[in-house]
Amino acid sequence: MTKRSLLTVLALLTAAGAAGAQSKAWDLLRELVRVPGVSGHEGRVADVILDRLPAGLETERDAMNNIWFTVGSGRPHLLFVAHTDELGWIVDQVTADGRVRVKPGGGLLAQTVEARPVLIHTARGDVPGIVSPRPGYDDPPPEVETPAAAFTAASFEIYLGVETEAGARALGVAEGDPVSPSKTLSDLGPGLMATRAVDDRAGCAALLEAARRLSPGSIKGRTITFAWDVQEEIGLFGASELAKSIKPDFVFAVDTFVSADSPLESKRLASLPIGRGAVVRAIDSSSITPKTEIRKVLAIAKRRGIPVQVGNTRGGNDGSVFVAGGAVNIPLSWPGTYAHSLIEKIDRRDLEALTDLVLALVTEWK
Repeated sequence: MTKRSLLTVLALLTAAGAAGAQSKAWDLLRELVRVPGVSGHEGRVADVILDRLPAGLETERDAMNNIWFTVGSGRPHLLFVAHTDELGWIVDQVTADGRVRVKPGGGLLAQTVEARPVLIHTARGDVPGIVSPRPGYDDPPPEVETPAAAFTAASFEIYLGVETEAGARALGVAEGDPVSPSKTLSDLGPGLMATRAVDDRAGCAALLEAARRLSPGSIKGRTITFAWDVQEEIGLFGASELAKSIKPDFVFAVDTFVSADSPLESKRLASLPIGRGAVVRAIDSSSITPKTEIRKVLAIAKRRGIPVQVGNTRGGNDGSVFVAGGAVNIPLSWPGTYAHSLIEKIDRRDLEALTDLVLALVTEWK
């Protein structure tokens, strides 16, 4: 092997090692999206996060399955929070013919799951089923279109392959069981993925990887809390519980920036492209971030060479419930498309930039 060839190989190995180091948040995301955790049933997600956190951290977990840890001392107190729950449904009724009717567990777009597989998470294990389509689901369109009835969680049934209520009960299905769509991780290209529950498992993964890279002993003259809360999708209930006892000066809610970066959407709002970095949410449906704080985030990111965008979008965030306690709310995000569907899309570069930004703020925020 020539000297030039050897140098080329070494360079490739170095690049591969660097890419591997950067992809840890990505690997955590791919693990976390597979874990079921419909709002109100987040225990399994909390178990995984606790298992992946570094040993030695004094973590806390409450009866709701909120988990958090705090390091450092003094002011300011910075809270970083991401929600562990995902959209899905709750078993509402088992019918006489063995079908399952559900009620919403958040705002999942029901039309995206018609005739699709789902899993009912019972006390005895997961039970597969199919969302029964409407009559004529696969018929050719009529010459004269008529408005179709709305397809909602309240209007569909899940077929389990049985014909009686007793048959469904024998599988372990019961009222109150959570239901989630069967998930497929679609790799659309290198570092580009679409799947269910990127919202907000990406935020969870970014905080988890930041926690794994954190040096608690280096936190001086400030207090840092990382939290993973529950029931965001149905009313910010986990964050509201945490806000009773955690009183930060600044809260950074880490959640999706619902982007219009898709072919058919209007670009008048939320038009931030994926692949160009983390996001500071300047305005959303629940909060307005002070311009001074946006500038501070951008200045820190610039010093660290972290790509960051600023934009306005819809949707609320967990940080808003801490404002009444005196916190300044500065939501952080990644641009994500096709929100609340089965194909929420994310770019790995944005997730890595978000993870780096969290660590930079932990270190430099004043």
